[in-house]
Amino acid sequence: MEELIGRPRRVAADVGAFECGERRAAPSAAMALRRAPLRRFSDRPACGLLRGSCDTKSSAAPRGSSSSGASDDGKHQHVGKQKNETSLNDEKNTTASGAGRSLASRGSLPVSGSLKPRKDLILMREKKKQKILEKEIRALVRERGEQDKKLQALDEDFVKMEAKLSAAVQEKTSLLANVACLKKQLLELTRTNELLKSKLSEDSVQKKMSSLCMELMKLRNKRDAKEKTALAKQENMEMKLQEVQRNLEHSRGKVARLQEKLSATEREKVDDNSDTEKLLEYITELGSVAEAVEKYKLDVAQMEETLIKKDQDIKILRDTLRMREEESSTLIRALNERCEFLEQEKERESSETRGKVLSMNAEIEELKKKILIEEQEHQKLTEKQEELISQLQQEKESSASMHQKLLSLQDEVMSERCLLEEELKSAMNELDKLHAKEKKAEKLVKLLEKETKSKALELAQMEAKLKGKNAELEQIKEMHSNTVLQIQEELNNVLRKLGENVAEFESYKTTTTEEIHSLKLENTSLQEQVADMKKICEDNLQLLQDAEYTKNKAKEECARMILEAQTKLALKEAEAERTKESCLVQVTKLQEKLEELTEDLKKKSEVEKSRKTIHEDVISSLKEEIKTWRNLYEELHNKTKPFQQQLDAFEAEKNALLNEQGAAQEELNKLSEAYAKLLGHQNQKQKIKHVMKLKEDNTHLQQDISKLRALLAKEKQTNRDLQEQLYTIQGIRHFDPSKAFQHDTKENIPPKTPFKEGNRNKV
Repeated sequence: MEELIGRPRRVAADVGAFECGERRAAPSAAMALRRAPLRRFSDRPACGLLRGSCDTKSSAAPRGSSSSGASDDGKHQHVGKQKNETSLNDEKNTTASGAGRSLASRGSLPVSGSLKPRKDLILMREKKKQKILEKEIRALVRERGEQDKKLQALDEDFVKMEAKLSAAVQEKTSLLANVACLKKQLLELTRTNELLKSKLSEDSVQKKMSSLCMELMKLRNKRDAKEKTALAKQENMEMKLQEVQRNLEHSRGKVARLQEKLSATEREKVDDNSDTEKLLEYITELGSVAEAVEKYKLDVAQMEETLIKKDQDIKILRDTLRMREEESSTLIRALNERCEFLEQEKERESSETRGKVLSMNAEIEELKKKILIEEQEHQKLTEKQEELISQLQQEKESSASMHQKLLSLQDEVMSERCLLEEELKSAMNELDKLHAKEKKAEKLVKLLEKETKSKALELAQMEAKLKGKNAELEQIKEMHSNTVLQIQEELNNVLRKLGENVAEFESYKTTTTEEIHSLKLENTSLQEQVADMKKICEDNLQLLQDAEYTKNKAKEECARMILEAQTKLALKEAEAERTKESCLVQVTKLQEKLEELTEDLKKKSEVEKSRKTIHEDVISSLKEEIKTWRNLYEELHNKTKPFQQQLDAFEAEKNALLNEQGAAQEELNKLSEAYAKLLGHQNQKQKIKHVMKLKEDNTHLQQDISKLRALLAKEKQTNRDLQEQLYTIQGIRHFDPSKAFQHDTKENIPPKTPFKEGNRNKV
């Protein structure tokens, strides 16, 4: 707007330079033409439509030394600005060179110097930044997807390991059941051995002779002592009592039979001598059998010791299992606490980022409003420019008519020279007055240059503030990236710990499998030993059957045997009662142990269920977080689409306006050339009249400009009032541009107040 308003002033300056050319040299005219292109305060370096210097085409050669002096002044000013403002070097160089060229040229006007390439570079940089940010967001999304896949794989591995654990527990329970079955088989075998021993003892008592009674009693006493020690170790004696009762009944029947046969034994005394010899042989065999029985008892004791050791090993394994479960539960608790802490940090950072995003969105909306206002002003200026172009066309037509009049008046000039000399004196006085006015105009030009410098400084401050905000944005991005890296490191540590736990579990699994394998081998060895014991029992049964053939021959000591058997039965009944009581105590203890084991198993199952539920809750929370982050990313992408479309539209409008401006400036150049041709005429009277008309036109144009400015101010005020009414109706607080950029310019110091008053409630 100021450039369009300043064009009539330049025309007046050219007229003054022509009037002064009759009395003064060319340097004074060049000083009158000293004019630098002005810029608006609202023109920004990134989105301004008319920024920078305007190239000039000189229509005449440079005259005098004043132009060089003016250019030297411009250079000194440029050097002073270089020390303070490094970011505006290119713009100031172009402005200084443009000012020097305008001082060196005569009758020249500024040509269009568009800043399209510079703005295109800025837009390309912004697009590159947007692409980089999009790539970072995509990379983060990909990393999150990979982490989700890793978590799913770990969950599957965890489920598989739990299944393997359950299978191992089942195998362990089955092995324990097998061990219990083997223990029962051992008990049954020991019972059968004792029965066989009792039968052998009874048969030997019936077959022994009177001469060998004492030796047999000694052997029986030893055997009874050993049987007492063996019976004390047994667990269940009820079956033995029943078998003893059956044997008693059987022996009573045998006693009745023997009493019947006592009468017949007297006759067979002669045959008994041979039978005694056989009995002696049988006694020797019984001694060998007793030795074998002692060996079997030792083997049974060794087996019991091995069983006790295995029970101790099983207890140790249970203790280790409990310890491992406690350690795993503590690790899981620590991991859960860590996950909760990380979730809290994520929520806090997300709330902070949301607040910052909301504040930045508010600032973007305010900038949009400013851009709309500037677009409206630009449209108004374009309309006024068209009006001025139409006025210039009218002036062209008037200048053409004046040229024709000048040709007609050239004939009358010779006759009116005398009059012109008198008029020249008056014109010289008027030229002096115009020279004084020219000095005033130069002062005004200097003031305007100072204003441009101050505005350039303000623009530099604005750019510095923009750089500070960009630095703040970069710091926020760095903070966000650092938090993401920390979260990734913590996730990697968690995964590493899980891997270590899995490795420990696998090592424990291998040890347990080895122990199970060893138990299986021992089980097979025990089964083989049981089979051997069965074979031995069968051999003993065969020996018993052989001994039964010799029962009928032992008849003399039946009465003694009956008495001894009765005494032994009484002793055995007492021992059986004692063993019953001990067995009942052991049974109660074993039942208590079973109850404790069942309670421990229930607790372990409850702990495993709670662990599974916690794990499922963690997985569901992570999935919900992934969904929220995806939704936020989609919302951001949808929000940025309309801004990109608006930027494309602004670029198209800018290009169209620049093309229109170029055409208008070409027309102005043509007008300036025609005007220079007119001023190059030699008829001074006609020149004076033409200059007077131009002055009148200039005054009229200045009046029109003042009226237009007043109308523009009124329209702006009405627009502001309407916008304030709209904001009050909609409940939106209006941004005051006078309060903008009032805070400190330092980068690291946070602002004392938020970017917008309306964001306080949101944050």
